[in-house]
Amino acid sequence: MFKKKKEEPSKPTTDDKLDIIIGFLRRMDKRDRLRMWGGFFKGMLALIPLIIMLASIWYVFAHGDELLQKITQQAAREAATITGESTEGIMKQIELVFPGAAQ
Repeated sequence: MFKKKKEEPSKPTTDDKLDIIIGFLRRMDKRDRLRMWGGFFKGMLALIPLIIMLASIWYVFAHGDELLQKITQQAAREAATITGESTEGIMKQIELVFPGAAQ
């Protein structure tokens, strides 16, 4: 017969609200700290290609003449090899088609 009054949840006090806010701020602080370290390491990794590029530019600037000389010598050897083989191959084909014409 008598209806019991439902207990109303007590309203949080100002101190309770501040404790909740402080808890959220602590979690955000940890997350931001992780983001900061992640950004630092990502930035360091991004510098590696730049360092490699600068080192390559310096090496080519310091030793460019030697590199060009080696490349030129190798290209000349390859050209001489190919030309010698091609000439012999062409001469053999000419002799097959026109016997005695290559003399």
